Amino acid sequence: MLCPECGTEVADTAKSCSNCGRSLKTSKRSGSSTRVITILVIVLVALLLGGAGYAIFIHDAPDKNVGHAYNPEGREWVPMKFDPYGISMDVPGIGWSLYYDAQSQFVLKDELRATLDIHIISAITLNPDQYRIDNKPHVFRVLSQESVTLPGFGEASYTVAEGIEAGYMLRKHQIYFRRSLTDRNKQTQTYTYLITLSYQSGLHAQYASFFPHILDSIRLYEYAE
Repeated sequence: MLCPECGTEVADTAKSCSNCGRSLKTSKRSGSSTRVITILVIVLVALLLGGAGYAIFIHDAPDKNVGHAYNPEGREWVPMKFDPYGISMDVPGIGWSLYYDAQSQFVLKDELRATLDIHIISAITLNPDQYRIDNKPHVFRVLSQESVTLPGFGEASYTVAEGIEAGYMLRKHQIYFRRSLTDRNKQTQTYTYLITLSYQSGLHAQYASFFPHILDSIRLYEYAE
């Protein structure tokens, strides 16, 4: 190493400079202090990165403390009627939680963020078509659209679309139709039916048969005299 005082080259183990007599202990301590500071900085950065990763994990983890378990009699599928809307269908039981929404009649969610939304809109609602996923090209890209036949009704629109919602890439299956129905009070009402299943796109294989089962279970009925 070089003497910091006169620049004379001296042995690394020398305690003082042979030319000017400068003590070299301070230099060694300085180098040691630098190494200690470097180690502390590395440890601090590692702790910060670990804390950030944990915070992201907690943020993305499903919230299991909201809603309540919907698992009637432990059945995987639960038949349910929706009155006065004249429709019945199977809804999922095991592993799903029931939510209430100001707009929808029934909302179910599971731990993988999948959502089944049953939304039936009365005639007094302005522009009920705003809830159709095929009317939101700026958000959802339509993957397929076809007509399906519902027992007791006829043709309904079945759309599959994909897009980003709430920061997640979602795939949505939605059935849409309108129907005039006379209720128990002899009042005829026109309702818009929107039944939507949403899940993260990477989970398509897991939910591939889910919505077809719902479609097969839908039954529409009129009120008896």
